Amino acid sequence: MKISRFIILILILQISNNVAGQLVYQPHTFRIYLDNDFLNFRGSGTDRYFTNGLRMDFYYTKKQKVKFPSSLLLKISDDNNVFGWGIAQFMFTPKHIDVKEIQYGDRPYAGALYMIHSLQSINNIQNIKITTEMFFGVIGQLSLAKESQTWIHEMINYTKPEGWGNQISNDLILNYNINIEKQLLYPSKSVLLVGFVETFSGTLYNAAGAGFMLRIGKFDNYLDGVSFSPGSSKNKFQLFVFMRPTARIVLSNALLQGGLIHQMSSHEDTYALDKDQLERLNVLYQVGLNFEMSKFSISISQKLQTSEFKGQYVQEVGNITTVIKL
Repeated sequence: MKISRFIILILILQISNNVAGQLVYQPHTFRIYLDNDFLNFRGSGTDRYFTNGLRMDFYYTKKQKVKFPSSLLLKISDDNNVFGWGIAQFMFTPKHIDVKEIQYGDRPYAGALYMIHSLQSINNIQNIKITTEMFFGVIGQLSLAKESQTWIHEMINYTKPEGWGNQISNDLILNYNINIEKQLLYPSKSVLLVGFVETFSGTLYNAAGAGFMLRIGKFDNYLDGVSFSPGSSKNKFQLFVFMRPTARIVLSNALLQGGLIHQMSSHEDTYALDKDQLERLNVLYQVGLNFEMSKFSISISQKLQTSEFKGQYVQEVGNITTVIKL
């Protein structure tokens, strides 16, 4: 019963809005992106560390001159550019959510709520895509993570999280993220290999990484350029599997260590991890299946991440992403 209620809740969220990051978005596109550790497709779900992430984006094109803050985003093309505005909420808990006391040595309770402004810009001559994102928001009680997780657990009659009173304190999110993708191999219309590098800079997360994305199946090559007329995809029906391994070096993570204000002042009453407790090398792996039609697409994938701090287990998280093209 608990599992069925959870699945129903997810379907409601999916239907009410809007596969993966490698898609090319047509003008006026909605996307909803859901991560949850309970969506473990290899077995029983968990409720520890990363517990839930929800992101909704609206993508569009601009014909007029780009103004602030869009002018801060990186553009490498005059005509293959898709802008976006979105909102996201992510939440994290320690291993045992039924304990009120601080669980020293474990992950702190933490939540983030922020707006996203983004630009996907493609140079289809050199087969390069640059995606830049700016985050503006808050961590701590202002993120409403406690209220969101408590409400979801009440909906599915699951364990009430008791330790949100110990969460990371309120702080600001200002982050600037860059992802650069380059086509490496495109030997046939059914195989595509893309390499990428990424950077994250700001008050939320500071890191740099590299990896590749392999896509196999029937699909459009999104590095060919952005399609500006709805339904003009070369393939009206697309079905492919993808994998995306990433290695990342982490300098700081406010959702583990507390935000900038916390780190610059004395907050002995707030639990956070010390910088020496962070694992500096993170390996992430995502594998999934994507189905796409001219107006709608859905992606289902499984993500694995090595420990972010000393003593943490490797974590697996499921993802469901849907896109509606208007």
